Amino acid sequence: MPQLSGSMCAHSNEEESPMLIWGFKTLFKTLSEGVFFCPQCGGDRSYQLKLARRWFTLFFIPVFTYKQDGVHVECQVCKGTFAETALQRQTNAAMALGKRDAMRAVAFSILRTAGTPSAAARAKAAEAISSVVSSAGAYTVAELDAEWATAHIDLEGTLVPLGDAMQGGGREWLLSWAVAIASVDGEVSAAERALLDRIGALLQMSSAHVAGVVATAQRGARA
Repeated sequence: MPQLSGSMCAHSNEEESPMLIWGFKTLFKTLSEGVFFCPQCGGDRSYQLKLARRWFTLFFIPVFTYKQDGVHVECQVCKGTFAETALQRQTNAAMALGKRDAMRAVAFSILRTAGTPSAAARAKAAEAISSVVSSAGAYTVAELDAEWATAHIDLEGTLVPLGDAMQGGGREWLLSWAVAIASVDGEVSAAERALLDRIGALLQMSSAHVAGVVATAQRGARA
């Protein structure tokens, strides 16, 4: 038998007759469960995806479904309800993993473009990756040296989803780290600049936006 939602009370408009009691009642069926970013809590929370269905009742017992009243997402902490589109936003945990993979792909790509990167460039790349994985401990140059030359790199696969989810400041932050790695030994080469332009484009930044971020980051590196 369908279960009544814990946060949304079923309602009925029971109508009595001399012989029987009938009416309608809204009940909820849980379609799926998982973790989502709750707009009301402002963090990752458990959710249930629920389908509201209008039932015909006889003597207060649901007999058959009269109609469906739609689907909603219910946060299991604050009990807030949201449209199903709330599940499209990345969780904080997924965003953190995406940033880590993106920074790693960006740093390794720049080092490979440089050919034989200097110790300073490798140290800056390790610092950039550590800025994302700091909760798990610093990413060392030794770890970087063991990985950067042979690791699989998927710039498009890591940057495009991140560009969809990140705000402008987050995109600038990632591109600025890329510029810092590329310019640590001096001027950015033509190949490195082409790579920076590609990184910006994959993050859904305009050419003018990329140029401004690159120029600002280069000034910061020189200072």
